[in-house]
Amino acid sequence: MIYRLDHVAFAVEDLRESSQPWTRLLGGRFVQGMEDWSGFSFIQFGWPSGGRVELISPGTDKSGFVRRFLDRQGEGFHHMTFLSDDLRSDVLHLRELGQEVFDENYENPTWMEAFTMLRLHGRKVLVQLAQSSLDLQEQDAAWGSRPLESVLAAAERLR
Repeated sequence: MIYRLDHVAFAVEDLRESSQPWTRLLGGRFVQGMEDWSGFSFIQFGWPSGGRVELISPGTDKSGFVRRFLDRQGEGFHHMTFLSDDLRSDVLHLRELGQEVFDENYENPTWMEAFTMLRLHGRKVLVQLAQSSLDLQEQDAAWGSRPLESVLAAAERLR
């Protein structure tokens, strides 16, 4: 069963510049990030009462999904991620309802994922469903072992 909205992601050209509104204006704190992970870089900001925003930008893969998205759509909303207790069952349920599911990956129990495209109010919305064997603090420790400045500096070098 899908149990929690994990984060909302935005595709951006410049992680440093794009992080300013989330930190300075809205008080988000850096919780995790990685430069050039699977061809893209990301950072996440969180708030004490819950909720996260993820910024994704192209890495060394200049033809990767973030670069293609930015070239087609420009900067902005990219996807939202929901966590599941049983990803395989949720994927099966979506398919039974006639929903296409793609890019399934169950190889790593610390982050399994699948994607679907929903039509909401006349627009397409990319939804990532994920399941992790780690709790939220363990995920942050696994991903966010580098300080924000280090992630931002490395991402800038990649641009």
